[in-house]
Amino acid sequence: MPDRSGLRLSFNQSFIVFTRCILCLIPTLLVLLSGTQLPAQVAGNADGSVCDEGFENKNGSCQRTDVPENAYLTGSSYGSGWECNHGFQNVGELCEEIRVPENAYLASTGDQWECNRLFQRVGELCEEVMAPQNGYVETRFGVQEIHCNWGFRKEDQDCVAINVPSNGRLTDKNSADGWVCLRGYRAAESGCEPVAVPQHAYLAPETYSGWKCERGFRANRDKCVAILVPSNAHLNRRGDGWECNRPFTRQNDQCTENVPRQ
Repeated sequence: MPDRSGLRLSFNQSFIVFTRCILCLIPTLLVLLSGTQLPAQVAGNADGSVCDEGFENKNGSCQRTDVPENAYLTGSSYGSGWECNHGFQNVGELCEEIRVPENAYLASTGDQWECNRLFQRVGELCEEVMAPQNGYVETRFGVQEIHCNWGFRKEDQDCVAINVPSNGRLTDKNSADGWVCLRGYRAAESGCEPVAVPQHAYLAPETYSGWKCERGFRANRDKCVAILVPSNAHLNRRGDGWECNRPFTRQNDQCTENVPRQ
């Protein structure tokens, strides 16, 4: 039979080494379970380049971070290593409670306060935004703005009634006066005057004159003149000019045919 005494001896020696390693780890485990902090000199690297959480690099060594009241460790090796709790702000090396004035609330970030709706910040207080008569306050992108009701326009801090002339109407479009003339009328110094539509034209409120020439005519001052279409040409898509038929090309007021060179 093979001699197994050597195997038993090797196994016994390995078991003894393993047992000794376990016994060496027991004190360390007891320290961790009891919550006892390790000394500062073993936290981080010896040169102090990187320190464990709760320690900071001071003069090339890792020393315990001084955390003020109402603060918490950030776990970062950069900066002070701590930040103030929600509702507190860093003043010097202390965390002071943020004083929220009347008609204000603590912001969701916890490091500042903001005024309630219909109030605006003035120094360290929140003052009410007073809406003028016939106006209201609206918040846009965090800014309180005063707007006037329909039929009124803003002048300084007041909302005054819009004086709509005869044959005019209110509008919410860009208008310095807040009104526009009805179709068939155009604005003048006296108000809204009737639009004089020339022959071969029709009302078109989108134009300055208030009228537009029919297809085949072109505006000339206060009239619509017919477009003279030469031979081998046709009216363009808009109907206010002409284009040559293919394969003709325009030369002055005529359409000439391109003759290939011999």
